[in-house]
Amino acid sequence: MNTTHLDQKSASPLQMPVSRRALLGLIGFGAATAGMMTLTGCSTAGSSATGSDTETQFTSWILGDDKQGPQIKQLLDSFGQSKSVTVSTNTYPYQQYMDQIVLKARNRDISGVAHIDEEWLSTLATAGVLQSVDDIFDASKYSSAVNDSGVYKGTRYGMPWAYSAIGLVGNSEVLKEAGVDPQGLTTPEGFLSALRAIKRADSSIVPYAPCTNVKQVKDIIPWMWAFGSSVVEGDQVTLGDDGSVKALDFWKQLLDEGLIQAGTLREETRTLFAQGKAAIYDDAPQAIGVIPKQSPDPNIVDKMVPVVRPGGDSLSWSQPVVLFDTGKASSELAGFLSTDDGALQTAFEVSGQPPALESATQQPWIAQNPFYQQWNQEVLPHARRNPLWAFPSASAAQTRLNEEVEAALSGAKSASAAMATAKDDLQGLLQG
Repeated sequence: MNTTHLDQKSASPLQMPVSRRALLGLIGFGAATAGMMTLTGCSTAGSSATGSDTETQFTSWILGDDKQGPQIKQLLDSFGQSKSVTVSTNTYPYQQYMDQIVLKARNRDISGVAHIDEEWLSTLATAGVLQSVDDIFDASKYSSAVNDSGVYKGTRYGMPWAYSAIGLVGNSEVLKEAGVDPQGLTTPEGFLSALRAIKRADSSIVPYAPCTNVKQVKDIIPWMWAFGSSVVEGDQVTLGDDGSVKALDFWKQLLDEGLIQAGTLREETRTLFAQGKAAIYDDAPQAIGVIPKQSPDPNIVDKMVPVVRPGGDSLSWSQPVVLFDTGKASSELAGFLSTDDGALQTAFEVSGQPPALESATQQPWIAQNPFYQQWNQEVLPHARRNPLWAFPSASAAQTRLNEEVEAALSGAKSASAAMATAKDDLQGLLQG
């Protein structure tokens, strides 16, 4: 099972860290962009591209992979033959993907169906380039958590395709040697005690490896939930409350005690875990297909276990497909990718994408995998939508939060000062 781009946010210009002043300027830029979209025929309510009954296009970064791309193209060809539809394909590198799609959509150079990371959905919806999928979406086929995703300001733009949660993955052997029960870490206090026990047992191991690099700090959001912060409540940003400050102070304590590392990206935390140098880290369940390829331990698969996190809730991991036109061929392709068992099995086996369709999670190709079975029982039911996905630009909001978290972790600011600044800035971004 191959897996790519589970959580890579490092190179796109729209996702790079920027200064506070520059980022606040994006509010005005966003309004200007929306105006330009209207002038070019793309209203902020969605363009009126009609599409075709017999032709469509599928865009995904997966298609650019030498191994995965040809197999996904075979799947698309199979769909096309069964529906008498011609499906062309298009791809961009992941790091440039959203930028390219926005530019192409503005110039009407993209059509059909596109695979996206949900963090990009609000930016595309705000730009007015997406079509609603409300007419082809059947909520009864998906879990409540999936139904909460793919929506921006009351309109469903995302047809669920790949969906799971970013939870905690533990090395059962390392935990056992330290006397830690992976099912007993349900409170911050218990988690802290466990990390200290791991450090005492082997000082060379990083007990916990969340992403702490300013480019990727969303792993802190479930900790804010665990300490009682909602982060966003309706149209109000709640950062600066006791929960968000306590969560950030908790992370700073972990850093000061050497229980986590500063400046780590997801790929680096995976490497630490694969090499047996981290006991617990945050990842999506596709980790079970990624870690063994990087590990010198031939038995690492048997040692990987889901760990129930303090507070229980984990961030949703969502990659839906979206429509750029209202053609029958495009709608049928989106429905096929989202609900056809064979198509979902192919996507899972080729690129490691866990299916959003609830019935598919019970199929043998998922249910007979012990790690996925446990993950889907203990972690997936507690998946919770990232509150920043409600922002006109979720990526800009995440970047701003990341910068203030990093400022507190580095000691440049107190947690309370960092969260107060984040609240003010994110409130402006939320209002657009």
